[in-house]
Amino acid sequence: MADALEQFNQHQMDTRNRLNFLIQSVLLLGGGALTASIAVFTGSRDIQLSDSLASTLGLAWWGLVASMCLAIVVVATVLLRDYWFAEKWRKQLDDPAYSFDDSPGIADFAIIALGLISLVCFLGGFVSLAYVATQVIIA
Repeated sequence: MADALEQFNQHQMDTRNRLNFLIQSVLLLGGGALTASIAVFTGSRDIQLSDSLASTLGLAWWGLVASMCLAIVVVATVLLRDYWFAEKWRKQLDDPAYSFDDSPGIADFAIIALGLISLVCFLGGFVSLAYVATQVIIA
């Protein structure tokens, strides 16, 4: 039983580390791309964008902003869910008669849904930004 518990704890730690890496990547890459592109496209009078490219650029920026905001919401939701779980677990440790439902709840579904939406926004924004940049170079 102890071996299975250690494996479970190691799996959870590995999963949390991967989540942290993914969130940090979205924040770093998204923030860097957003900052650099805003500086380039708003600071240069030489770059002329068509209406469609300007719209694509705007959507890319909003996609990156949304992905970063949602990533932060995911982390906050994970922390709140884990705090709530730990409090219920503490009550059970204090009173063995106390039991709680540890099945996935609304927070777990919110974490997955918001995480996936964040990832889609990030990828969409990043690819759209690359598209606009290549169209500017080609033109």
